[in-house]
Amino acid sequence: MTQAPVGRVHRPTLDPRRPVVVRPSGRVQIGWDPDTALILTPPDGVDATALASVLQLLDGRTSRPSVVWRAVDHGISPTDMSTLLSELDEAGLLRPAAAPPDPTPAIRIHGRGPLADAIATGLAGAPVRVTRSTHFTADTDVTRWNCLCVILTDDLVADPRLVDALLTTGTPHLQVRLRDGRGVVGPLVLPGRTSCLRCADLTRCAADEEWPHVAAQLLGRVGHAGPATVMATAAVALGQLEKVLSGVALPAPASLDATLELDLDTHRLTVRPWPRNPRCGCSRSTVFLDEPANLPP
Repeated sequence: MTQAPVGRVHRPTLDPRRPVVVRPSGRVQIGWDPDTALILTPPDGVDATALASVLQLLDGRTSRPSVVWRAVDHGISPTDMSTLLSELDEAGLLRPAAAPPDPTPAIRIHGRGPLADAIATGLAGAPVRVTRSTHFTADTDVTRWNCLCVILTDDLVADPRLVDALLTTGTPHLQVRLRDGRGVVGPLVLPGRTSCLRCADLTRCAADEEWPHVAAQLLGRVGHAGPATVMATAAVALGQLEKVLSGVALPAPASLDATLELDLDTHRLTVRPWPRNPRCGCSRSTVFLDEPANLPP
């Protein structure tokens, strides 16, 4: 993950996923994974508790100059604090404060089946407004859904009319389904910026000329898998959705231009790329033409 240089981060945030703890040796540890935890030695004359208190200032609300200034109250010189901030940045532990997200972002779950139910359950405690639908008709107006993202669940093949409508209106959407007992999450489609579901179909047609006939027979069918696979697939999808809701551009969701394919029998999560297909018109979409063709993987 590429971090912005700490000198240009106005309000740095210490990775909130990693707890700050004090070791008996008088040092401070950030995170507790044995492979990635960072152990800091306080400057001379500074105890570990004081250093841990200063690290709590890296909350995204306190500016960098204020952090450096307030560290002096704990016995840490501006030079030592600036050096520490640089070390944290180089270790990938600092990030810019995220822009405040939409206080009530809306998510639409479209589909009927175990994945739709599992994802809805997973979002029950999230600060989002969830709406659901199961059928798409000729008079359905997706602009009235007024949502940040549509989750296309359970159907082995998404309704092409709905896919067209989402592309036309520039509505981001994420496909989640079960294929032969395995979970498949993605692609996450940002119309005009990433590959789309039609790109994936055209790519598959190039490898299997009879794919359109097979896909037509899968339309309207719902996938099946054991409860563990259903829950794990829903969890992967929710993880991708968290990236969308966070408002942070990097690291980009892994399901952009790709599917995440989960097989609990082999304990593997495989990333299968689905690049833009030159035969698909999505690359000529008038939506987001000022954006780069693809976000970083």
